[in-house]
Amino acid sequence: MEAVDRDALNLLSMQVILHAGNARDYVFQAVGKASDRDFSESEDLMKLASQEITRAHKSQTETLQKEAEGITIPYSPLFGHAQDTLMTVMSEINLMKEIIKIYQKIGGEQNG
Repeated sequence: MEAVDRDALNLLSMQVILHAGNARDYVFQAVGKASDRDFSESEDLMKLASQEITRAHKSQTETLQKEAEGITIPYSPLFGHAQDTLMTVMSEINLMKEIIKIYQKIGGEQNG
């Protein structure tokens, strides 16, 4: 039976964590810019966050597709952590989008 190599899974897990972490950094920077009424920079940072979370999600999805194809994925606490990190950051992105909208409503008229 075909299986994913544990070292390859660990590397993939670290890539998911890295890209999700990058996305988290960008989204919190974006909220900071929005609080300063720099909505253009906030939007640019949210785009970067979106690119990073997409990369993380793609890696995770490709791994899960392998399992669906019958390829064995070894149990890995690191991969579980990577998935938790990914889903948490995805939720944070959704929440921060709403916070940015609030900043735009309460401060947008001063920025043009």
